[in-house]
Amino acid sequence: MLAPGLVSAASKQGLDAQIAAEEKKRSDLTRQIADYKKQIREMGVKVEGLLTKVNTLQQDENFARQELTVLELQNQKIQDNIETLNTNMQEEQIKINELSEQIKGRLVDMYKYREAEAMRTLFASRSVFEAVETAHLLRLVNQRDEAILSQLQARVQNMELSRITMDDQQARLREKTEQVQTQRDRYKKSIKDTNSFINSLRRQKALAEKAALEAEQAQKAAGDMIVMLRKKKDALKKNDYLAGKGRGSMFDWPVRGKISSNYGYRIHPILKRKILHTGIDIAAPNGTPVKAAAAGEVLFDGWLRGYGRVVILDHGRDYSTLYAHLSSSLVKEGQVVRAGATIARVGKTGNVTGYHLHFEVRKGSYVQNPLDYLKK
Repeated sequence: MLAPGLVSAASKQGLDAQIAAEEKKRSDLTRQIADYKKQIREMGVKVEGLLTKVNTLQQDENFARQELTVLELQNQKIQDNIETLNTNMQEEQIKINELSEQIKGRLVDMYKYREAEAMRTLFASRSVFEAVETAHLLRLVNQRDEAILSQLQARVQNMELSRITMDDQQARLREKTEQVQTQRDRYKKSIKDTNSFINSLRRQKALAEKAALEAEQAQKAAGDMIVMLRKKKDALKKNDYLAGKGRGSMFDWPVRGKISSNYGYRIHPILKRKILHTGIDIAAPNGTPVKAAAAGEVLFDGWLRGYGRVVILDHGRDYSTLYAHLSSSLVKEGQVVRAGATIARVGKTGNVTGYHLHFEVRKGSYVQNPLDYLKK
């Protein structure tokens, strides 16, 4: 029988593994947000601005969603515990009823027959040996009665413990349900705040011009950061993950879909200003797997101004690829990935209007037209 308050081993392990995985994602997100804030501080107040605020709002949104996922799983675990407790208590009550009936029957028999019947049985023995054996059997009957009583007491105690555990679990369920609702409200508010701020960038000319200038600075800062990170990791210069590949077939498509915005100068869909679009945008539903365009090493996994959540891969020969506006990443810095491995999920973080993947190819710090490098 299962211990009180525990779900079945298989389902418990599965749910515990899910909770652990989501808690790790929450921890990783917390670290990435802290790293982003540190970057902003180190770069100085001149970069504090509109795109930074967009990222901050979206980070709050991402964290609220992740916290909600963890709370909902924890809530499910408590509900499973309560369901299993109910089943256990019903089974326990059946056993208690059975043992109680046995004891009642034995008590009636002992009241009616015990002493007189026992004496008659002993005196009717044909020999001393038979009398001794009969007495031994009577003691065994006594021991059996004691065993039934012990079982009954243990099961009654177990039932009481189950009731106490049930009360505790139900109190936890009420508390966790309130936390889930609070977090759900916070998540909805964070989405509203983000959308409201991005809409203000669209409506106000002065804000849009300032944000456009910041977007250009952010694009340059991304290139400078790539160069800096590569210098820090000397070992990367020795790895050529693009061996045997030429310019026209260097990279596979990270996501299959319609190109919603090409490389080059364009009118920004939010800021309504002409600025360089440093990559291509590939339309895809939220959560679509993002594949590594070629084998490489994860150079960066975190948040960048204007780009939102980002993964950058180094491929050697001074080439890198950047994957932006992600909803989540599935890799960590320093990890070596094979071509075609899932490294992230499509989202709409950063300064964007809808779900898509922003994909860049860089040589050193300089952006290249990805279509010149992607397989036809």
